[in-house]
Amino acid sequence: MRQRRQQAADRRRRDAVGWLDRFEALADGPAPFVHRHDGGGSFHVVVGVCVHGDEVGTLPAAVALIDDLRQGRRRFGGRLDIVLGNPGAVRAGTRCVDSDLNRVFVPDRADDTEGRRAGALMPLFDACDLFVDLHQTGAPTLAPFYTLPWRRRDDDWARALGASHLWVTRRSGESFSPGTCCADEYVRAQGKPGLTVELSRKGIDGQTTRHTTEILDRLLVLAETPGDIQAAAAASRPLRYLQTVHREPFVDARQQLRPELCNLMPVHAHELLSVPQSPLVIAPRAGVLLFPKFPPRDADGRAKGPVTGELFHLAAELEGHPAEVWGEA
Repeated sequence: MRQRRQQAADRRRRDAVGWLDRFEALADGPAPFVHRHDGGGSFHVVVGVCVHGDEVGTLPAAVALIDDLRQGRRRFGGRLDIVLGNPGAVRAGTRCVDSDLNRVFVPDRADDTEGRRAGALMPLFDACDLFVDLHQTGAPTLAPFYTLPWRRRDDDWARALGASHLWVTRRSGESFSPGTCCADEYVRAQGKPGLTVELSRKGIDGQTTRHTTEILDRLLVLAETPGDIQAAAAASRPLRYLQTVHREPFVDARQQLRPELCNLMPVHAHELLSVPQSPLVIAPRAGVLLFPKFPPRDADGRAKGPVTGELFHLAAELEGHPAEVWGEA
């Protein structure tokens, strides 16, 4: 069983590296990890893929768009950069090489693989007018969802883009992880719209490729006339807003969640979330699960590596529109 799992993991990594090689062979930009398209307009969009090296499901659609733009099968009149976040981690089949790239867009970042990568990406983000970061989740998710603080300008783009009808949001300016800075946070700190959308469980599959293609096509249409974004948002499906109401500390390497738990799954107050051999993990209130952790384990059932961060988040419906709850931003 273990050998079959390893063989499957090796096959997935080879597939991802194959798509990575195609991206780098087609890319025409200021660095091997960037494809730059200049359609003559002034509005500049940056799309991020593979900021985490094991979230490779957006690669096939990104490669297809690059090829189509080069061959004239698809057109865009603005400026577009498609950026590979962490190709070294993609080749390794891991989330990161040294540290989490999506936390180190800060002045005092470490001089490691991801710190240097962030330094190379920042000038691209400095020059853009809009950043859309395409992610995947570690555990399965019942639906795609946006995750970023609420702000009216981002709301317009999120509604118009239609990548999801769910937004896990928070007060404007509130960090996802205090003391760190994600790529989209870095862009928003400059007063520009920056969206992150979690599309599906990590990995390459046909549904994720189709959805990513739809998002990219819609994005290029909207970015042709960015001044019309408010009208496009008003004509689009309303969003449902959720906010994180609990973060469960991951304090014991023996803690282990039930394997069927997934993102956006409803849970009841006081519901048992752990497997029988684990220390008890109980939902402190009702809500929907976000970012449940399922780390690899040793023969004794302990999580391998350092146990840090949160075991899961709980989110609940925001009681009213964010502008009513928190005010305009």
